[in-house]
Amino acid sequence: MFGNVIFFDAPKVNEYKAVLKETRNLKIEKVRISDDKGIDAKIPIVSGSFKASQTYEASVEESMLFECNEFEKLLDGRDDYFDFTKSADFDIKTMQRGFIIKFDGQILIPEEFDLTQTIVQFQPMLMNSITKDMDTNEQEAFKAFMKTSDFSIPIITECDNYLLSAKINSKYLTVEYNQLEEYESADVTIISRITSNSTINKNKPIFDPLKDFIRLNRTNRRLMANDRTEGLTEIFAEDDYRNIEILAIYQ
Repeated sequence: MFGNVIFFDAPKVNEYKAVLKETRNLKIEKVRISDDKGIDAKIPIVSGSFKASQTYEASVEESMLFECNEFEKLLDGRDDYFDFTKSADFDIKTMQRGFIIKFDGQILIPEEFDLTQTIVQFQPMLMNSITKDMDTNEQEAFKAFMKTSDFSIPIITECDNYLLSAKINSKYLTVEYNQLEEYESADVTIISRITSNSTINKNKPIFDPLKDFIRLNRTNRRLMANDRTEGLTEIFAEDDYRNIEILAIYQ
């Protein structure tokens, strides 16, 4: 498998790999390698049992594509894994929560989210303007409240002509947010876990900026229910859908 990884949720994949292997993962940071080389030909007078030994340490180089490929090999053949890239004889509507699926498709970020994401770009300027009259403690509290460096991004996709919705964490992207637009018209491979047992009505939002972006609690969201500015309104799908947790996207 060769390709370009666009998104990879390494912590979640490693967690699932531990379940598949039925053992805890080991975090290997350095490897000691011993290389024994025979020198008989170079020194004829030395007996054949004489060996030169070279030992060195090496750091493990991370490879998302390797990890993704290994994950797929561990999944292959399981009753709770369905690979739509190899067979179309599956019905996603009957699959249970917790099943993992692999499929080819396109990803779409709702246009409404673009305005929400703009808040990230102008966040430093906005925070400086808002907090200029606050004392130090108030400033720190507000900045912690408004921290969105690892914001969620709504994703809409389809598998077997069935609408799927997900929210991915921006910190696991390998490309800039603006580059995601390039993949909206190109097929990508998606590995994901189904997280809803049944179809969800399209009247239920797939993304709420106050909950998924700014992370307000339920009480504060209710207080702002009738006073949402543009860019902070709920985002809906055009049809009924199921929720998935995307683990990897590559092309």
